[in-house]
Amino acid sequence: MIKVGIIGFGYMGQFHLNKMKQFDDVKAVCAFDNDESKLKDAKDAGLEAYDTLEKFIEQELDLVIIATPNQWHAQYAIACMQSGSHVLCEKPATMSVKELDEVIACSEETGKFFTVHQQRRFDSDYRAICEVINKGTIGNVTTIESRVLGERGVCFGWRAEPEYGGGMLYDWGVHLIDQILMLYPGEQVVSVNARILSILTPKVDDFFEITMMLSNGVCGKVIVGTFALQKLPRWFVFGDRGTMKLDNLCSTEGGIARIKGDVEGFDSVVGQKVIGPSRTMAPLKPEYLETIAVPEQENMDMEFWNNIVAAVKGEAVPYVTTEQIRRQMLIVEKAFEASKTNQTIKTSI
Repeated sequence: MIKVGIIGFGYMGQFHLNKMKQFDDVKAVCAFDNDESKLKDAKDAGLEAYDTLEKFIEQELDLVIIATPNQWHAQYAIACMQSGSHVLCEKPATMSVKELDEVIACSEETGKFFTVHQQRRFDSDYRAICEVINKGTIGNVTTIESRVLGERGVCFGWRAEPEYGGGMLYDWGVHLIDQILMLYPGEQVVSVNARILSILTPKVDDFFEITMMLSNGVCGKVIVGTFALQKLPRWFVFGDRGTMKLDNLCSTEGGIARIKGDVEGFDSVVGQKVIGPSRTMAPLKPEYLETIAVPEQENMDMEFWNNIVAAVKGEAVPYVTTEQIRRQMLIVEKAFEASKTNQTIKTSI
């Protein structure tokens, strides 16, 4: 039986508890939190509840899940690995690359793995994008736009406070950056440009746009905002033979348009009464195009946790490696630097 402890028994701590309940050979046994109401929630869930880290790490645990505000991640991860537990941490891994390097060094010294909850690698919308790009369905890709936009104009709870590591770049940004990097794991990021703003949340960023240029010439754009009252697509991908658009996080709305294989040029607009704003921007005749449905994706909601359990047993390595985590955190730091200096940062990441 794999014994699991949870640090931080708020929304995400309970989310992970429910995932672990789906395994017959995994049992969550205890939780640590400094909030009395969360300790009561843990007890109500049948867990032993501890109000200090020292008491918590005295327990013999195979795996610890860290689901606290961000500024505690590094400290708790190191303590848990030193006490003999593997660690699954909520994103972002740490508040800086320097902190992350200390965590990685501890993982190497103790032989305990450290990984991060990047489960959005298995979201259906992202896997549909991966399939279309990898199969060359829309030709050679030039630009990928990835965005998540909300309407409420708020960073929820502690995410509105800088001392806790709040803001949207540390929240949604690390997911979307990770997805772009995993699309092209063999390519380097050669430049980073960013604009990071506090629009309605005064202390932390509630809007950002980051542009990453890859060594293969692909441009990856990541945009997140908490206050957008008109809709834009979740994904928009430009290829040299077609275009893909996904409107939501579930890959259920959107589609693919592609030039038919035997069509080479579109110069003639002779005889068309309505050609749009100009001949250059005139719409194509329908017979030049084919529409393709977004490829259906199987449900992989448990894939990330299946891997974690296998890794604890020594039967696999975590999908999310420390090398990948460090690469993503380097991009985050370069984005903050680019926004602060209003410059494009040249990189080799």
